[in-house]
Formats: sequence, C-alpha cells, structure tokens
Amino acid sequence: MQERARVVRIEGDIVFVVPIDIAGCAGCANAECASGGSLFKALNREGLELAPGMEVHVVAPVRRQLAQALLAIGVPVLLAALSWKALGVALPHSGSAFRSGVSFLSLIAGAVLVYALSRSTAKELPEIVSVP
Repeated sequence: MQERARVVRIEGDIVFVVPIDIAGCAGCANAECASGGSLFKALNREGLELAPGMEVHVVAPVRRQLAQALLAIGVPVLLAALSWKALGVALPHSGSAFRSGVSFLSLIAGAVLVYALSRSTAKELPEIVSVP
C-alpha cells in the first residue's frame, strides 16, 4: 500500500492522517483506517517536518504485507491439506466427499483462527516516507 494522505494531528512520532484518494479505500484491508472512520495513525520514523494540512505519502511496510498474505492464505490452506492427508491415514476407507467436507471445515477454521489472531496482536503502523 502506498497512499497520499493529509495530516490532521501530530502527537510526537505518531501522525493522524486521512487518505486523499478515497477511491483506493474500497479494497483496502487496513483495519486501523476502517476502525477510525478513514482517520488512521502513521509513524513519522524519518522525523520529517510536518504540520496539520500537509500532504504526505504513507507506505505500509513490505514485511507486514508479506506476513499478512502468508498468514491469511497459507495457514487455512495448510490446515485443509493436513486434514485431507490425516483423514486419508486415519480413516483410509473414508470417501472423498467426507474428506472434502472436513478439509473445507478446516479451511474455514484456519481463516477464523487467523482472523482472531490478527485482532489480538499489536499492529505495526504504516510509515510516512515523503512530503510531495
């Protein structure tokens, strides 16, 4: 995610911003932004001179995006595949419909697990990288 935003308030290294390009918000999964009514926090790690009303570029760290993708997709798929294999070993005469159903339920359980874990962990803030 790289987005243009306008500075609203500054509290030390934490800067409260609102996105300028609202059309890009439709597909965004930034929980910080969604829960704050489009107002979200960003970190001014570079120590840029900022003031309310300024336009800035905000970037989500690449490692955060990669970790989210691996968790959101990898864990449910891994659980579904493991349950398929485990049922094949534990119940070798089980039909493919039964194994598919249990694997699908494992996929859903994995997605719920990832969602619950993501809600309980500390969020890494997006960073302000430049002032245009």
